[in-house]
Amino acid sequence: MNNSSSPSQPLQVQHLPWASLAWVSHIGKVREENQDQILVKTWPDHAAILAVVADGMGGGRGGQRAAQLTIETFEKLVAQPLPESREDIYNQLLAKFYEADEAIRDEGCQSFQLVGMGSTVVAAIITPQDYVHLYAGDSRLYHLRENVPLYKTADDSIVRVLLEIGKITPEQVATHPRRSQVTSCLGGREGTGQFSIDPKWQEDNEVSPLRSLQPNDILLLSSDGLHNYFSDAEIQHLRSDPSFSPETRLTDLLQNALDRGGKDNISAILLSITPGVTSSK
Repeated sequence: MNNSSSPSQPLQVQHLPWASLAWVSHIGKVREENQDQILVKTWPDHAAILAVVADGMGGGRGGQRAAQLTIETFEKLVAQPLPESREDIYNQLLAKFYEADEAIRDEGCQSFQLVGMGSTVVAAIITPQDYVHLYAGDSRLYHLRENVPLYKTADDSIVRVLLEIGKITPEQVATHPRRSQVTSCLGGREGTGQFSIDPKWQEDNEVSPLRSLQPNDILLLSSDGLHNYFSDAEIQHLRSDPSFSPETRLTDLLQNALDRGGKDNISAILLSITPGVTSSK
């Protein structure tokens, strides 16, 4: 079987009154298994969408299992009522990061084959007006809006640290030998390790976990197997086509990632806020 044409989760599409979205997870052209997992779930009244991308790490079946545990943990959110307060939504989402981390570490201790397994993750709870997002590792969220600079989450990674302290240039990031080494993840940490979940909920925080949405805004959540193949300018270009549809653009992104190497698993969720939807609460 040709891996490059055998996605583990074929492209799927969903249309709500206030949003259209598409998602896909593909094994890529090199890896023997897909250690990515994605989750798209709506609350029963369609008042909000839960979107999660988990990128597993670990030999054997460890990475795949870590990502699976992550998705199983976050999926429980939709069984709970959506809090009215945005800070309560944040705390509810944050709690699942710690719960998933504990589940991965507990299971990793039970089998030699699973020792050290972990997962990066980016997760968002999205309503017609705004979204709360959190991440650990180098799975990313991008927010595109017309005439506004691109927003993207800042990777918890070695190369980001090296870039910030001036040890490498932006041009060296894509080919740096440690580009896949993360500084935070669920599970997968020796000893105490570092565990950072960002952004933090602080009123004076420059980067807030709560961001507003407007009609025609686009959100992209992705594993590094996708976004490592694209520049920020190419991501921003997604919204330049007036005939934009999430399924068309996500198909293009996937094919380009494969054409450019497809060396990792490729997973993404792409969402567009429907024109005409008011952003007022």
